[in-house]
Amino acid sequence: MDNLALTLVVVFAGVVLLPPLAARLRMPVIVLELLFGIAIGRSSFNIIPDSPIIDFFSAFGLTYLMFLAGMEIDMSKINRAIMKKVLAIALASIAVPFICGVALSYWVKMNPFLLGTILSTTSLGLVLPILKDLRLTRRQSQILLASVIVVDIASMFLLAFVLAALQGTLEVRFIYSVLAIFVLFLVPWFIKKQKLRRKFTTKLWKKQYGEMEMRAAFAIIFLLGAISFRLGFHSIIGAFIAGLLVSEILPRAVLQQEKLQSFGYSFFIPLFFIFIGAEVNLRPVFSSLNNLAILFAIIAIGILAKVLSVTIACRFSGFKMRQSLAFGLFHTARLSLIIAAVGISLELKLIDDNLFAIFIILAVVSASLAPSLGKYVLTRNDQNP
Repeated sequence: MDNLALTLVVVFAGVVLLPPLAARLRMPVIVLELLFGIAIGRSSFNIIPDSPIIDFFSAFGLTYLMFLAGMEIDMSKINRAIMKKVLAIALASIAVPFICGVALSYWVKMNPFLLGTILSTTSLGLVLPILKDLRLTRRQSQILLASVIVVDIASMFLLAFVLAALQGTLEVRFIYSVLAIFVLFLVPWFIKKQKLRRKFTTKLWKKQYGEMEMRAAFAIIFLLGAISFRLGFHSIIGAFIAGLLVSEILPRAVLQQEKLQSFGYSFFIPLFFIFIGAEVNLRPVFSSLNNLAILFAIIAIGILAKVLSVTIACRFSGFKMRQSLAFGLFHTARLSLIIAAVGISLELKLIDDNLFAIFIILAVVSASLAPSLGKYVLTRNDQNP
């Protein structure tokens, strides 16, 4: 208990001190949280004990992270006018890295579909904050955002399918489970299509009763998480759908998304990233030439496959070279989903500690460099959008 108390003091100090440091360094705070976890974890001081309390913080932080990822998605950004270009870019962003991952898996000695899925992910949460600073027309911004949204949703489905297959739960009833999850995904779209938000606003949320919206949001998270788990998927799928649903059911003015985000990003999500970083053991990675070769290969292929495929797709969609290259870099940014995927894979013993550390390094590198480089490519000189 004394070790746990000391650990929590150190971790909570990091939660408080890292955000201002990240602002000064102009880095995503999540990257610093991962690095802080690596510093106090298995790679260095190793002060994180085995504890159900820490397991709870990590599990709930992951679930809530996926909820916020779903809540960030705005279905209105995906419209028919830009759908052809959006799907072309999203398909390139998923298919090429997936194929490269399958090919690379035979050397890495990892399940090909899992590696392909991990390399196909992207991070909407890293693209959204810088979108307003980019010199893009409204149509170009919509295409970028919508393509990232499609990749986010598709890779989430792909991850759920691959994990279920590797756990041996792909039976006949799994088809019904997939259909049930697909129906749940369609509920937010149906609400948007039928313009039901106003009805929810006038009938359910007209009067305020003790943070009723917050209570409803958490009830939906746990309900859909439980349904997802019961259907044979990981609970993060239900949490992601809960985010989509909450953003459509509850009016944004009443929902006060800042409350939900601050609840997560001020406590549980930082704890998740710190504890994930603490699981990383860098020593075996840097003590073996073979592991170093795998590290550089995964980083190089993971980045180049995204950049080149999206750049080419954007060029064929009519974008200028600079915009196309920037879009490729933005799609390369990976963080939340890749960390969730490798965390679950390690828990299920689908990957070993070395591969886990390598994928965390990939997440740190891509999250640190890709958004900044993409922004630099677009803004280094004046352009005519």
